[in-house]
Amino acid sequence: MKKLAFFSILLTTLSLFSCNSSNKSEEIASYTYEEKSMEMSDELKALIPEWVEEGTVCYGLMIQLSSDNKPVRARPIKAKVVQINENAIKMKALESVKMAEIKSCSKFLVTKGETWDEKEGQLYLTLEEAINALKEMNLYIIGDKVTVD
Repeated sequence: MKKLAFFSILLTTLSLFSCNSSNKSEEIASYTYEEKSMEMSDELKALIPEWVEEGTVCYGLMIQLSSDNKPVRARPIKAKVVQINENAIKMKALESVKMAEIKSCSKFLVTKGETWDEKEGQLYLTLEEAINALKEMNLYIIGDKVTVD
């Protein structure tokens, strides 16, 4: 009697699992994924240099703004292009840069590994190109209050 009860419970359990299994198989088989290709918008293409592609190591600009959104000073920062989206380039800092704290400034530190969306196209292949761009903007200040790791 015990064996009969055991086999009936076992048979019932197996039939329940097999029904659920077939439903899951049908659900998985019906699943479709459509991958969308990300291309830059025409506005962003006009701003971003042609050499920019995923994985490129280059230099971006870290610009320190006052509370009224006026540039105070800036530094180049070594970064990597992580992803190209329609409206921005996802960048990842490869070094930490800390500038002198200014009372009217909201942020003065970028840490290694931090990401940001580059929308202005201020990317340069070499450190010298980045420094020259900052000099043209009158924002490059060399001082002991700036640190780079």
